[in-house]
Amino acid sequence: MPRIAIVGGGPAGSAFALHALKLGVDPSDLVVLDRARFPRPKLCGGALTWRGTELVRELVPDLVPHESARMQTTHLRFRSARGDFEVRERGPQWLYDRAHLDDRLLAAVIEAGVEVRQSTAVKAVEPGVGSTVVRTKAGPESFEWVVGADGARGVVARSVNLPRGIVGRLVEAIYEPEPGHEPDPAELLFDFDPILDGIPGYAWVFPYPKPTATGEPTTETTPGLYKLGIMDGRGVAEGQALREWTDAFAEREGFRRIDEKIAGWPEHYWSHRTRAHVPGVILTGEAWGIDPLLGEGIAPAIEISRYAAGRLKEALDAGSRTIPTYEKGFRKTVPGKNLRFQQRLADLLYGKNPLRWLDVLFSHRRMLALAAAGTEAYGQLEKHTWPLIWSYVWQVLTGGHRPTPRLQAG
Repeated sequence: MPRIAIVGGGPAGSAFALHALKLGVDPSDLVVLDRARFPRPKLCGGALTWRGTELVRELVPDLVPHESARMQTTHLRFRSARGDFEVRERGPQWLYDRAHLDDRLLAAVIEAGVEVRQSTAVKAVEPGVGSTVVRTKAGPESFEWVVGADGARGVVARSVNLPRGIVGRLVEAIYEPEPGHEPDPAELLFDFDPILDGIPGYAWVFPYPKPTATGEPTTETTPGLYKLGIMDGRGVAEGQALREWTDAFAEREGFRRIDEKIAGWPEHYWSHRTRAHVPGVILTGEAWGIDPLLGEGIAPAIEISRYAAGRLKEALDAGSRTIPTYEKGFRKTVPGKNLRFQQRLADLLYGKNPLRWLDVLFSHRRMLALAAAGTEAYGQLEKHTWPLIWSYVWQVLTGGHRPTPRLQAG
């Protein structure tokens, strides 16, 4: 009988299983439960940072380059009415259709000998003294541990009363360029003008490698498509307002929507305050939280799952159903420190004085130099915290600070 139930077969659940196997956990001790059948549609921008691509490559070496890695970009661009600048990473950013990518990751888990139960919805999780009960339509089943990898509003966290942090809202649709408009397919565009309209977040324009037959080895893509959407990083705007903003944004950018409707979904952001463990249960991936600044999900999911697998292996070896300092221990890791850095930036940019910090973002000379250098990876700037702070203080003292722009509706 499996000892560990992984609830959720997306990147977090698959990464946890693959890392656990690398640590010596027997495949027969794991079972993955997911309510969907893969490949399943997945709302997501589909772009991975360079770091995310490298982490996926470590898990599934034959995936990149692979037929599911349909496109790549060379850089990110941050833009607002205040200015714009390029962000160059140490390598390209890959774009996937998430249904195809997630299916390939889960297939690697199956190929490794782990039981995967698809179309199996978990209705409740009930921790007990010696085991944790998972309830599905098939009935109750007991496990030593349950890993919640079931996303922003997952049943695992709700069942064991682990309170959520900030849950934001995103909307997105597929668009095509208007005749005569030629967007840059090598660029991931992040536009922070929603802040000027009181929406604490950003809009995006990403090339989209839409497959004609998701999951097939001979998949070909539909060229010239893009995903446009908006992220409300605090969940304060109504869905309809976000949809209207997205269509207006698309029109200004020279795109027309080809999706019948603009879809939306929640995102749960990582916080150093969030609890992610009770006896017999741990959270990983978006169930714990993703990058609170730009909503990057896959790279944090893999990093958290690697940590979670290691800590759970220690608990199994010790015969324990508790993991002391599970949350604090992650905060001390490099990925944990970087997520804390991203949280601080999000708290500033999406907080009480967003225009002040938007001004800082687009005028901070050392930050702009780092962005252009091509020596860094997005989401890994914590090591630069104090140099960034002191360099900006010096910039202000020497007259290099620009006044904060007035709030203007877009």
